[in-house]
Amino acid sequence: MPSFLKKSASKESNGEFWKILVVDDEPDVHAITSVVARDIEFEGKKVKLYSAFSSEEAKKILQNVPDIALAIIDVVMEKDMSGLELVRYIREELKNPYIRLVIRTGQPGFAPPREIVLKYDINDYREKAELSSNGLFTMIIARLREYRDIVELETQKRLLERSAFYSSVVLNSNVQDFEDTLTEALDSFSKILGLTVKIEKLGEIKTDKFNGTFPIVNLSWDHDKSVEFSLRKERDISEKMKVEFSKPLTLHQLNIISMFLERYLVTVNNYVLSKDLIETLYKVIYIISEVTETRSLETGEHVRRVGKLAKLLASKFGYEGEYLEFFEIAAMLHDVGKIGIPDAILNKPAKLSDEEFEIMKRHTVIGYEILSTVEHPLFKLAANIALYHHENWDGTGYPKGLKGEEIPLEGRIVSIVDVYDALLSDRVYRPAWSEEDTLRYIKENCGKKFDPRVCEIFFENYEEARNLYDFKNSKTE
Repeated sequence: MPSFLKKSASKESNGEFWKILVVDDEPDVHAITSVVARDIEFEGKKVKLYSAFSSEEAKKILQNVPDIALAIIDVVMEKDMSGLELVRYIREELKNPYIRLVIRTGQPGFAPPREIVLKYDINDYREKAELSSNGLFTMIIARLREYRDIVELETQKRLLERSAFYSSVVLNSNVQDFEDTLTEALDSFSKILGLTVKIEKLGEIKTDKFNGTFPIVNLSWDHDKSVEFSLRKERDISEKMKVEFSKPLTLHQLNIISMFLERYLVTVNNYVLSKDLIETLYKVIYIISEVTETRSLETGEHVRRVGKLAKLLASKFGYEGEYLEFFEIAAMLHDVGKIGIPDAILNKPAKLSDEEFEIMKRHTVIGYEILSTVEHPLFKLAANIALYHHENWDGTGYPKGLKGEEIPLEGRIVSIVDVYDALLSDRVYRPAWSEEDTLRYIKENCGKKFDPRVCEIFFENYEEARNLYDFKNSKTE
């Protein structure tokens, strides 16, 4: 290679160059291009030339040098159409749609046909005689601008795709994973952008549980390369964080990352608050249910186990996410209507008379009337469970005598769970049954009292269900 084409190693710091490949078998063409290119600076980066004197040399450079922005290619070299063959190689074999291609020839008769220009996305055609110094400068700048825009659009596309991915997975994470997921997302963005990222924790921020509030989103950017924000960890605790990129972002890149961070922080914020509310609601409902059960001299653990077993079976029917959390809480309220049943009936140590049993059956309706007054999906679900958990598959249950799939699925699920746990528990009118007798009773009533499909799911997952019980030491908790 001629000495005037060689660059000093000191200019290659950080790889901040626009890489241009000149493919031509005439040394003078390389010399002229080098003279023009050495003074070009576009968006803070100079030009680095790579020279090839044949298409074969060019292929080796293309295989080993990434991110070449522009290739200026002579048509006629070792063969009449070597240049066009190289163009085909770039687009079809290397599958590189980004590099800008300029065809140059000193023989107008070898100009590329129009269909080739279209097929291989040739970006310019010039005769060597018409490329003055100014013309070459203008052409290079125009092609570099095209390359920059194409790469930027592709970068934005990849950032948006990763942003959408990490925004979707956040809802499936646990609270303790939010920082890890955010770090993973930012690392992914930095790789797409070809830079490094540093993430710092600046300390926790606490607020008064009743009067203080956190801003849902408050991104504070500094010089387009670092941003500070707060990531909520608990209802009244957030982590102040700083993210710094190794170089400034473009406006579009900054907007995409800001959009992701805003969406992510809002999602985490809502998740933490929602989880806190659900946990609080769970505790409140457990207390209410425990009080109800205590009136009938039963342990509050019955409602806790019914909730967990109902959630387990519901998950096997394909329910997931927030609905499962609601299902567990709603199932715990299945007997809340017992609050309206007199103690003399509720705690009678003998079999109820027909009249007393009619009064007892009213706990389903009472529970429904209490729970259905609240306009919320959880309480609508709980109201249905309270009303229908004593309906039987064969139509012999109460309060409505529904049959088969007329009974809402949530009622059919809680029905078998309630009976299973009740039989294993001591009651004022009888001692607890053994596990063997309990399972025998359920099997005998599949298709009668219980939905056959719910029975099937129950027994398929029985080992998981029985983990809630210590059958070695006692029949119930």
